[in-house]
Amino acid sequence: MNNEPVNYKRAINFPWLLQMAWRDSRKNRSRLFLFISSIVLGIASLVAIYSFGFNLKQDIDRQAAELVGADIVISGNKPVSPQIQKLIDSLGDRKSSQRSFASMVSFTKNQGTRLVEVRALEGGFPYYGSIETTPASAANTFRKNKQVLADRNLMLQFNAHVGDSLKIGNVTFTIAGTLDKAPGQTSLAASVAPVVYMPMNYLQQTGLMARGSRINYSYYIKYDRNENIEKLTPKIEPRLDKEDLNLQTVASQKEQTTRSFEDLTKFLALVGFIALLLGCIGVASSIHIYVREKLKAIAIMRCLGVKSTEAFLIYLIQIVVIGFIGSIIGAALGTLIQQLLPIAFKDFLPIEITVEISWASIATGIILGVVISLLFAMLPLVSVRNISPLNTLRVSDDAVNSKR
Repeated sequence: MNNEPVNYKRAINFPWLLQMAWRDSRKNRSRLFLFISSIVLGIASLVAIYSFGFNLKQDIDRQAAELVGADIVISGNKPVSPQIQKLIDSLGDRKSSQRSFASMVSFTKNQGTRLVEVRALEGGFPYYGSIETTPASAANTFRKNKQVLADRNLMLQFNAHVGDSLKIGNVTFTIAGTLDKAPGQTSLAASVAPVVYMPMNYLQQTGLMARGSRINYSYYIKYDRNENIEKLTPKIEPRLDKEDLNLQTVASQKEQTTRSFEDLTKFLALVGFIALLLGCIGVASSIHIYVREKLKAIAIMRCLGVKSTEAFLIYLIQIVVIGFIGSIIGAALGTLIQQLLPIAFKDFLPIEITVEISWASIATGIILGVVISLLFAMLPLVSVRNISPLNTLRVSDDAVNSKR
């Protein structure tokens, strides 16, 4: 006679668990879908911000040269020494120079005055991108004549038109066109300090180059042949540092711009993550109430032979599915919101933002939504494992006592 104990352990039947999770949720789907709303907004904000950051980084990489306008820019607050001028002359194949300073300008038609940033330009700058004007030909004609380009905001403020006169210092210029966009310029900066471009050869006549004037000197250098700028930079940078001059390249501009906007996207992502955490706290509270309402049903299942692990998995499957659906909806909503972010930030961005779907951001948002939903729902769900068949009697006793 075999006296060995019988092993009553049985394998978990996952298809049956899925079926039970579906059946159990039929009467409570409206409540379960309320859980979705707790995480949708958090996931939507994260996906929108991550996608925006992804597109922003790609656009900075593509448009970094247009932000600078040249391969190398050397700038400082004083005229360069003869030694540095020789160095500049030895670099590149094409060169331009610019003098920029703040000054009051006046419109002769209505005597309106405004503080602007005057940029006296000489040469073919920009070599990457373009100065966008209305009419388009004004970007070239003003360089050869006694003409200026006036910022669009400035023109609107004083109701000025192409052909009107604008006085800078001692010289009166004709407005050749409206300045719509310049390399590296944002709409916000233009509204604070409108830009006026003028030819360099009239700068001395304005009388604004007097001793004590605060003028920024910039030199733009362009190579027509392929040149390794990154190898050239360490050779000339020490000499420029001794003269208190700044050196800027396409690579350095790309790094600086990327770092600045990465800080912005990280901050926005943190705000979205906090919103997601708050939503998941709501999920945890709702799951706790949901499990308490299911106490009798779980106890009955335990009486019918359902193991505590199986009861736990039934409700865990519901939470995983609900978290996944909520994350999908949030990711879809975030992709739509992403279309609006370039419009909201266009005044702060010096580049044009393209909108592309970032599948990596969507996948990150979905995974994060499911994982965080599980983490916050796990604590109230663990109590399901502690519900015994005796809870059926306790629930009945509570019902009888309440009637008495």
